[in-house]
Amino acid sequence: MSRKAAEAERDRVLQPINAGLESRSSSMMTLSEFIDTTFLDVKMKAGRWRKDSTEPNSLGILNLHLKPALGAELIHLVTRRDLQAFLQRKADEQYSYSLVQHLHSFIGEIFEMALADGLIRINPALSLVIPKCKPPKPKPVLTPDDIERAVQVLDIRERLFFWLATPGGGMRPSEVEGLQLGDIGTDRIFVRRRMYRGSENQPKNRRSEREVPIAPRTAALISEYRKLLIDDRPGAWLFASENPKRPVRYSNIFRRKIGPALKSIGLGHINYQAMRRTFASQGKASGVDAKTRSDIMGHSVDVNENQYAQTPFDVKEEAMRLVEKRLLH
Repeated sequence: MSRKAAEAERDRVLQPINAGLESRSSSMMTLSEFIDTTFLDVKMKAGRWRKDSTEPNSLGILNLHLKPALGAELIHLVTRRDLQAFLQRKADEQYSYSLVQHLHSFIGEIFEMALADGLIRINPALSLVIPKCKPPKPKPVLTPDDIERAVQVLDIRERLFFWLATPGGGMRPSEVEGLQLGDIGTDRIFVRRRMYRGSENQPKNRRSEREVPIAPRTAALISEYRKLLIDDRPGAWLFASENPKRPVRYSNIFRRKIGPALKSIGLGHINYQAMRRTFASQGKASGVDAKTRSDIMGHSVDVNENQYAQTPFDVKEEAMRLVEKRLLH
């Protein structure tokens, strides 16, 4: 077969394929339509988004940021420059790295799916770069002295709540709120549920359903607090609200009691995240390995090491002395 004949045969074989691609890539579907009819449908059916947290947060990001900016564009006409400019605008508007990173991730997933469905011929999201965003906020942790001062200004209920979220295991506030008397064993706390926006739910992930050891001081605080409880049945809430059928909301107890008390001693910058971060950081400083810390706190080693654990200055100072000693002696 001559070269000319071979090329003609190639064009004949590829013609229906190319025609199909051209037809599908010229779709009149907008980006918003694809997100609503395909992307979200796949995500919802896959069950990868938690109904009580991940789903509303993800929908909020898409509906408040991506769809208003680019949703009206035909999906096959959206370019890499359009997407990069969109991310840059978000960074210029002083949105956090976390939000911009989430948008970058969503865009990548959406256009990868559109490519697989034949609606676009190339993926414009492949070479997107997350732009420089505003500097992250400081990540404070409590010192041992801070914890002792906090304990002195908190009443017994708030003291125990604070303790379980900080040195007593670094538990999530939603997990502390969800504790019932039957979850408190002689030597451990069973994390079996969490409360999120007033609703009872399963723990956040498979690592979150765990047993948290009870140290002596935690045991003493729990014993002292239980003496004050009217309802001591296993199914009763450890931190019941005025309505004993419901636990007190962790946001309310912080806003009304814990937050003002901390502010009164110069710790107004401390929130629940800082309390949880304190357990990871002080645990690391005490020599507790990352796997054990993450098992106690109910997340992965990577999250514990890179998002929660901060190195206290005295630990860094001791490290510098050790390096200097090794180099100079």
